[in-house]
Amino acid sequence: RPQVHVMDVVNAERPPGSAPLSVQIGVHSGSAIAGIIGHRKYQYDLVGDAVNTAARMCGMSAPGRVCLSKATFKHVRGQFDLTERPPLNVKGKGKMVTYFLGGRTAPSASPSAAAGSPVPSAETGA
Repeated sequence: RPQVHVMDVVNAERPPGSAPLSVQIGVHSGSAIAGIIGHRKYQYDLVGDAVNTAARMCGMSAPGRVCLSKATFKHVRGQFDLTERPPLNVKGKGKMVTYFLGGRTAPSASPSAAAGSPVPSAETGA
């Protein structure tokens, strides 16, 4: 499971006797602008609606979980086990359907068939 692997990496270098860390992750797909800003102290920054939405997905996630937006769901469905969550009120976005990421799905005989397979959704009722 990807989120379990993230926790292993996060906790691999922690000092002995310290409490384990738990992270929550949010992922959204969309366009963004990246660049270096500043005159005296340079800083790399990433801005745009997709970045803000990813931050909102992180806030809607849970410790040890990866929360995906519907836009990202469309890119990864058929490749991972995804659990649809009830629509959530997301600040600045309104109601959004989000998904929790699970493990990678078993390889299918046809990758194009997996990408086009219907996935049950609260919006479509399929």
